[in-house]
Amino acid sequence: MGKYKETAISREVINSVGGQTFCDWRGEKIVKMKITKDKSKTPAQVDQRTAFVRLVELAGMLGEAAALGFPKRPRKQDPEQALMHASPGVVTVDESGEVMVDYARIVCAKGPLLEPKVTLTAGEDNTLTFTHPAQERGWRRESTDRLYAVLLEKELKEVQVVELNTRSEADPVTVTLEEGWKRENLCVYVFYRAAQGKKVSNSQYVEVKE
Repeated sequence: MGKYKETAISREVINSVGGQTFCDWRGEKIVKMKITKDKSKTPAQVDQRTAFVRLVELAGMLGEAAALGFPKRPRKQDPEQALMHASPGVVTVDESGEVMVDYARIVCAKGPLLEPKVTLTAGEDNTLTFTHPAQERGWRRESTDRLYAVLLEKELKEVQVVELNTRSEADPVTVTLEEGWKRENLCVYVFYRAAQGKKVSNSQYVEVKE
């Protein structure tokens, strides 16, 4: 960076010319060389940036679920940020630069309620059946807690949030997947949310049984 004296020609110069940038700085006329490559980015920093971008994408896809699953988040924190904060290390980048996602570790909800114990079975016509034992009011639970399922089709990058039944209802609930969804690409998370919406359980990743 250096100073230059204004001339009839330089007075007409705006922004950059070739490899130089002309500007005013604290009342001085300054010329700087343009940086064509950011040499401060180490491979580790590039990988971290890549992983962060992918995590932001995942959080955006799961925004509806996060809005339900993080009712006690700080006022200045949006649902997507809450999900990212609760899911550290979910996205990594290997030595070859390939991005890997540990879908089982994604946290869609975080709270003090007792977690659900759900069995998930695949049926015909692209359906899923959810079953869980009936529970009445007790420690960290109310019979009226609502069970939610979050369905993520990881290849299509689509999400469906489904309200199932209450904690006290043991009847199976069957859900039909969206058109074009494949079970082999499916990730499913479940959590309870209090009837008044002020408390939730931690989300649980559920394997699909054929």
